[in-house]
Amino acid sequence: MDILSSIQKKYNTFTDKERSIADYILKEGNNIRNMNISVLAATVGVSDGTITRFCKKVGQKSFAELKIQLGSAGAGNKIAHSDDLVSQVYDFYKTVIEHSNQMIDKKALEYLADQIEAAGNIYIFGVGSSGLTACETMLRLSRMGFHVQSVTDSHLMVIYSSILGPGDLVIAISISGETAEVINAVRAAKQNGAKLIGLTSFTDSTIAQCADFCFPVVNPLFVDQERFVNSQLSTLYTIDLLCLILLKDEARKKKMNITVETIVKQSHLK
Repeated sequence: MDILSSIQKKYNTFTDKERSIADYILKEGNNIRNMNISVLAATVGVSDGTITRFCKKVGQKSFAELKIQLGSAGAGNKIAHSDDLVSQVYDFYKTVIEHSNQMIDKKALEYLADQIEAAGNIYIFGVGSSGLTACETMLRLSRMGFHVQSVTDSHLMVIYSSILGPGDLVIAISISGETAEVINAVRAAKQNGAKLIGLTSFTDSTIAQCADFCFPVVNPLFVDQERFVNSQLSTLYTIDLLCLILLKDEARKKKMNITVETIVKQSHLK
């Protein structure tokens, strides 16, 4: 795991001053290469000692070592701020995908695929933008023949969680890992014996701690939080990879092709 992934993983454990350092690194990491510790401290508004403690907290012996790791990880990739909107969106997508590739664990993806294949019923929880991702994931999996339901209403989450049991799988999608409605639902599901997979940017979050397995995804806000951009891109990228793994099974691939043919035929009948 590179230094940027390590910072994101530990983000929820940082103090306010440590978060200000992390925010600066994640957005302006290239600038740090030419800074000494005192200049960075003055820029961020913290003490030299706070920066030293931050370095140790993310597994670096010193500020100098932190700078070396940031250089290797390509920290602070700048998103275009020109009038060329196409370039801005392209640079954003490219950076999020590059960061996602650094975090992707293929064995973890295969484990997630195994859990989906073994589940009797699958419920995907998410609200807001994560709810849209939950619906998209449900459509993908249902077309392969899985018994799956996306649940984006907080009341329905509680209802479904109360009747889940062993053999059922819940996939909880929350970038922050602290979505209250989802937390309440997954706790109830766990009490009833369901298996829980968390898709979140913070492996120290409440949802991650409740989960049997947490799959980390990049938080796009660390790449650009100044514009109205796709907060679900990294999660959807993960879902794309997951679906390709599942479609290695010829039976699932055949079922998906059947759904495509059926939809095309229905469209022609209209």
